Amino acid sequence: MTGDKLPNNLDLFKIIGYSKEYLFGGCATATAGLFTNPLDLVKTRFQLQGELKTRGAYEVKYKNIIDAFIKISQREGITGLQKGLSSALAYQLAMNSTRLGTYQTITNSGITTNNSGEQTFCKLALAGAFSGCCGSILANPFYLAKVQMQSAANPSIAVGYQHSHSGLMQALSTAYRSSGGLTQGLTSAMARVSVGSATQLATFTRIKQILIAANVTESEFGIVCMASVCSSLALTLTMTPFDVVATRMFNQKHGLYYDGFLDCITKMYKHEGVAGFYKGTFAHFFRIGPHSILTLTIWDRYRTWFL
Repeated sequence: MTGDKLPNNLDLFKIIGYSKEYLFGGCATATAGLFTNPLDLVKTRFQLQGELKTRGAYEVKYKNIIDAFIKISQREGITGLQKGLSSALAYQLAMNSTRLGTYQTITNSGITTNNSGEQTFCKLALAGAFSGCCGSILANPFYLAKVQMQSAANPSIAVGYQHSHSGLMQALSTAYRSSGGLTQGLTSAMARVSVGSATQLATFTRIKQILIAANVTESEFGIVCMASVCSSLALTLTMTPFDVVATRMFNQKHGLYYDGFLDCITKMYKHEGVAGFYKGTFAHFFRIGPHSILTLTIWDRYRTWFL
């Protein structure tokens, strides 16, 4: 037989192994998303509150996280806290199956190790940034739908531009027909996920290795949890400014407020100052903390159980 060479058993096992890495990443984040979507919704509302307005020049609809939960549940119902769930889960599956799968495939290949066989933080960060960039490109339409669906609120507590989507497919259809298309906000999404992924995955992997080497505990599950908490703190500090910019870029009617990623940063700084880039920081941490811990812990468990 001539022509294409059939893969041998070793090649087949490698293909199956790589496929599992992508499946584990998507399933882990989708599972976590079921529990953390209400926190993500609250975070989005905080980031849109007082858009392009100086402090004191706008009505504060949400005073704190608890106040936000109470007002949303009272005026939009308990189900209001799960707005955008379908788009959020679709985003998690598309983005993180690609992000975590690509990252683990890269680290499995040995590219991120030094001559001594040890993982280096800089190489892990680059692998995280690259995998995050790949995931953000693929999942951009779903993130666009998620932000716009989560921002839609009862008029009495509405913040930011209001979209009227009846569901995920309608949101995607509307975006496709708009001037921005399904790539609206892509540059800000790539910056957001690249920085966040580099921080989260590199910190998680490196701290997990340090804890194992230090023999802090014999519980592998405990080590994974501790490494997840540390990576969540680092993630919140580095990612929040990019997350706020991305939320603004995705929620606007294309071109209404910002002409692009840099224009958004410039206008935010001019009207809201440095503090504007950290709007919703606590809400972001209370969302990203549990989400990151659940994601990384579930992801690690899936890999341990099935690989």
